[in-house]
Amino acid sequence: MLHHDRVYMLAADHRWQWEEWCDARGLARERIADAKRLAFDAFMLAREASPDVRDHGALLLDAQYSSPIVAEAARAGIDVGTPAEKAGAFPLAWAAEPFDRALAGAFVKVLVRYRSDDEPSIHDEQRRKLLELHAWCRAAGKPLVVEILVGRRGEPEDEFEASGRPAMLARFVHEAYDRGLVPEFWKIEGTLSAHGARVIDDAIGAQAGGRQIILGKAADLGTIDRWFAVAAKTATAAGFAIGRSVFWDPSVAYLSGGTTAAAARDRIADNYLRLVGAWRMHGSGPTDAKL
Repeated sequence: MLHHDRVYMLAADHRWQWEEWCDARGLARERIADAKRLAFDAFMLAREASPDVRDHGALLLDAQYSSPIVAEAARAGIDVGTPAEKAGAFPLAWAAEPFDRALAGAFVKVLVRYRSDDEPSIHDEQRRKLLELHAWCRAAGKPLVVEILVGRRGEPEDEFEASGRPAMLARFVHEAYDRGLVPEFWKIEGTLSAHGARVIDDAIGAQAGGRQIILGKAADLGTIDRWFAVAAKTATAAGFAIGRSVFWDPSVAYLSGGTTAAAARDRIADNYLRLVGAWRMHGSGPTDAKL
């Protein structure tokens, strides 16, 4: 089970991003499974190196391209979860049903795209689906991670990052709580704005035990470190769920023939451990392992 107060999640459930990348290069989509294997092998390497990863590490993988790896991770005692949403879909749609067959992991993640200025009918339908999933997770005893993506639509970027997105995120969280949607974790976009972080923190903390984990948006590790520094000052931040920032470049190098699987695996593991170290530096001391 995900640890309530600390989660170091390597999120490798990306599907449409890899499909677009492979299609653009004439590469068979079957190779996506190789990228998933790299992420798993890197996580295992980091787990061997770091007691903190053994205690608080988690892995997010999709069934579409990594079903055998999900099963392998579960057998190894890894806290592995699977996504519920159809990749890239808006409004929210399910990747597969029924849930008891589609969601084989120990926890469930769902990504929902939201703007407060979307049509009310879209809000209503997405909330209905989220509540359906929430009820199933409760009955199945699986923690739920709700990821919210709030896209910019013409607003000035700095203003939107500092106040516009945090306000919309907070509104979504409040509306969810009002309707009984209380996930174990909110997966939230990082911010450099202390004010924006407080707005989000206050919303999530309105429910006792509310927790957030920071997603990566494919940002560079330096930017993520700065997000961590801001998040560490909040009461609800419990860790991160980051993927492309960790695995994308090494995986692309491997799939393109520019490096070996072992070298790519080592780079991914090192990137992941750097994030673990950054979180600990801002929140609870130096990292305990390095490759």
